[in-house]
Amino acid sequence: MSNPAASSGPSPRAGRQRLSADQRRGQVFAATADAIATNGYANVTLTEVARRAGIAKGLVWHYFSDRDDLMQQTLTHLGNRIRDAVVDDLDVSAPAPAVVREVIRRTALLTRTHRAELDAMAQIVQSLRTADGRQRITVRAYDATYGEHQRLLIRGQTEGTIRSADPRVMAVIYQGAIDAMIGYLQDHPDVDPEAEAQAVADVLLSGFTAR
Repeated sequence: MSNPAASSGPSPRAGRQRLSADQRRGQVFAATADAIATNGYANVTLTEVARRAGIAKGLVWHYFSDRDDLMQQTLTHLGNRIRDAVVDDLDVSAPAPAVVREVIRRTALLTRTHRAELDAMAQIVQSLRTADGRQRITVRAYDATYGEHQRLLIRGQTEGTIRSADPRVMAVIYQGAIDAMIGYLQDHPDVDPEAEAQAVADVLLSGFTAR
């Protein structure tokens, strides 16, 4: 007599796709961001992150040395996702002022489509501390971003669309305007992000563009 279990086909577990380490880490990053945005940085535990990610808590420890490591890597991951969302299909060959305006517009729209991620990033930056209590994420973390802005502005100076001024100073002001806009739009969900982006770009470019 045949065994009914042997002829019933593969079990659901056998058909389940095995996720790669990067996919698992992506699940954890998404769960961490969601937990921070929902409960606040101070209230997030590895147990909660594991529950939201749908994995065993021990797997979180497998990928991250401690909670601070998880938060640091989550910040890096989210920062890369936000950057990719801004620059995807961006015409970087356009005149520099047009690129600046489009970057500001796309960033403003992200406050509506990526609200939780931006909120989580802001909380991590403000809350992640060194052993002696100092803020771990400082303005030096912006060095790469400043460099990208600076190269764009130098190109604009070469093409004659950006005024002759210290490009590093302008890069810092540019990023500062973006950060301020993000914070304002996050705190004012009733404000039209397109209109806000246009106003910010108008003000910024009025000081940046060549006369």
